[in-house]
Amino acid sequence: MLEIREISQIQKQQSQISSTLGGPKSQLSIAPTADEFYKRDIKKESEDELLQFLCFIADDEEYALELDEIKEVIKVRGITDVPHAHDFITGIISLRGEIISVINLARRLGLKERGVSPETRMLILSHTDVKVCFIVDRIMGVVRINPKEIESALSMQKEASDEFIRGVVHHQDRFIILLNLPALIKFEET
Repeated sequence: MLEIREISQIQKQQSQISSTLGGPKSQLSIAPTADEFYKRDIKKESEDELLQFLCFIADDEEYALELDEIKEVIKVRGITDVPHAHDFITGIISLRGEIISVINLARRLGLKERGVSPETRMLILSHTDVKVCFIVDRIMGVVRINPKEIESALSMQKEASDEFIRGVVHHQDRFIILLNLPALIKFEET
């Protein structure tokens, strides 16, 4: 009989707590429900939003492309040569039945080419429904950069055509060159 009274008192306390919080007993959690979480209206001013870039190495320099442009990163695989292609086009690969052109990024930028190593990767990129693949020496990771930190690349014009460079940024003692994907994948017919 004593146990029934204790259980009854506990149930009363739970209902009082529940009514105080404004919900049923099952929602005593501090965390928002899934509906509340996804319906939250998070507004940030565009200048305060951070851009995400994937950083990689080509000829001992650190470069980056916006993360939205990169579909996946894969290990180097067999490349089929394409006759009479531009010198920076290494060939083509078949990725899940889709034929993708492979561009050697170092050659495209006029840099010194490195041999394939265990760290060499292929970046599968997409821009306006065109998929291409860049060969890079090593992946450094993803960085988040405030757009205000991006500087003009006028001083970089000697190393690579300024049309290929979107800007430069100093990030945590690193100097990162931001690349312009549309310019890199656009080339004149031969």
